[in-house]
Amino acid sequence: MTAAATTSDRARTAPVRYRRPMRCALGLLAAIAVLGAPAGAAHANGRFPRSIKVVFQPGHPETAVLGMTFGALVTHDDGASWRWACESAIGFEGTYDPDYELSASGAIFATTYRGLRVNRDGCVWAPPAGAVGSTQVSAIAIDRDGAIWAGTSDATLGSAIYKSVDDGVTFTPTTLVGADGDWWSTIEAAPGDAQRLAVTGYRMAAGQPRERVIFRSRDGGGTWDELPTTAFTTTDASDLRLEAIAGDDPDLVFVRVTSAAATLTEALYRTADFGTSAVGGPTWTKVLEVNDRITGVVVRAGGEVVAATPSSGLFRSTDAGQTFAPIAGVMFDAWCLGERPGGQLWLCTNNLPPDGATLHVSTADAAGPWAPALTFAEIAGPLRCPAGTTQRADCEDLLWCGLKENLGITSTELACGAVDAGIDAASDGGGGKSCCSTGRGPGAEIALVALGLLLRRRRPGQRGRVSR
Repeated sequence: MTAAATTSDRARTAPVRYRRPMRCALGLLAAIAVLGAPAGAAHANGRFPRSIKVVFQPGHPETAVLGMTFGALVTHDDGASWRWACESAIGFEGTYDPDYELSASGAIFATTYRGLRVNRDGCVWAPPAGAVGSTQVSAIAIDRDGAIWAGTSDATLGSAIYKSVDDGVTFTPTTLVGADGDWWSTIEAAPGDAQRLAVTGYRMAAGQPRERVIFRSRDGGGTWDELPTTAFTTTDASDLRLEAIAGDDPDLVFVRVTSAAATLTEALYRTADFGTSAVGGPTWTKVLEVNDRITGVVVRAGGEVVAATPSSGLFRSTDAGQTFAPIAGVMFDAWCLGERPGGQLWLCTNNLPPDGATLHVSTADAAGPWAPALTFAEIAGPLRCPAGTTQRADCEDLLWCGLKENLGITSTELACGAVDAGIDAASDGGGGKSCCSTGRGPGAEIALVALGLLLRRRRPGQRGRVSR
């Protein structure tokens, strides 16, 4: 996946999609100053810039993809340097977040509402042949043997689970075909058994409330069992999302329930008989409930399970997920949690004080010490690609200098001319619209988010409710 180098560096002065928020609201500037935050910006889609997903290449964990709210970052040297792919190069825009996977060959897969996209050379994100490449793909997984599983969710073309055994070149449908309106939320393959698979989603039949669904396969997708979901306490807005399957026990499965109550509450459920139970269904037990989001769950060796949240800290279980307790003193704005092969934990954080980085790593234990592994300032540059690629035309030539300006990136690899950060090309075609001309632009959002983080971290009693 080595990207081709450009022939020359030149000044880039095109209008950009990012704005410096400090010019937009002097009244909020003081809040940022109190936090000690660097000059930064929200993305033009209005969301806070942060990392949200991390995946590693099987057999080559020095290669990883870090999903961001403004595209993706890629490393081939175990995090020593990171390069950026923008949204348009990957094949999406707006507030959508792809699900990323890395295959053993180094191919990067991204789900988009236009179909699956595959990057094999670092530069071009291309659709595979068939429905998977042209229909919205909402879920993806790669099993232990390298088979790739993709779920298409389309109101017109239908919903189905597809499988590829040639590294994503071609996909064939499995016997799991959804009804009209079905949406696949997650697919997970058991790390220790390629025959074990699980799929969750929901059904939106006309005039009917949302119906949550969960399926399992015990024969590599040859047949599927639909399992009952009555054990989960839900609201009309709830979704079921597979969070983890134990590497040494494919029957040990964790499912997260979103919108589990009228308040911002999520719950984690556990079963130890996912594959061995009769079709009547596994035995599910609620083991963790928080007035927060649960943004990552990792099942580690020795029966340890770790769960991350944005504002309630990290929770740990030492009895294979039967009971959880908060980890004292570890409070990050955490948006993903992953375990690098070898046992190192990687945590997506927000780059604002006190986190101070968008990625933290713990080499020893979930309790720390946690070390900052990547700040926005350290991003090396865009993925370097030849002329004619979207990565070159959009990410490098059009957007890089705006990203560099707004996130305080210190790289001097590419020469940038004077950037007018008051212009937002996404808002009006680059017509010169000032960030200050709207009542509530991204500058206001980033300041409010930063102030909210400070207040939240100072507020007592915001711990999760632990079920035992």
